[in-house]
Amino acid sequence: MNKTSIAKINPGKKCKIQGFVENIRNKRTIAFIVIKDITGKIQVTIDKQSNPDLSDTINRLTLQSFVTVTGTVLVNEYVKLNGVEMIPDDIVIESLAEPLPIQDDSSIDLKMDYRWLDLRSDKNQMIFKIQTCMVDAMRKHLLKKGFIEIHTPKLIGTA
Repeated sequence: MNKTSIAKINPGKKCKIQGFVENIRNKRTIAFIVIKDITGKIQVTIDKQSNPDLSDTINRLTLQSFVTVTGTVLVNEYVKLNGVEMIPDDIVIESLAEPLPIQDDSSIDLKMDYRWLDLRSDKNQMIFKIQTCMVDAMRKHLLKKGFIEIHTPKLIGTA
């Protein structure tokens, strides 16, 4: 089965997604995991009593671990993330993350030290998406006006 981006999943169908674990709510009989890829997020709902093998996998999961989830996507009006959830048949931990060294309220210096993790936040992703739209709009406008885009070599002075 081929991987499907989260934005393109269809309710009622079986699919395979890959992404980072953004949130884990591990209750006694049920667990909820929010999986995020570049296109969006989805809630994965696991009934621990009917899936004891998945229960062991969930107990090992950490935030920002990279997982592959195969399962069926269902419509559920109570789910806040687009009204759909995935009921997994299988969860594979591709890469188990260590505890995160930064939090939302960490200092800017610490966030810069772990920039690759900080860039995964919703706020930073939105900034880059807005920047991309703005640059694209400017480029299209200037091309319509007859401008030519050039790319010059850049020299970096030593500090």
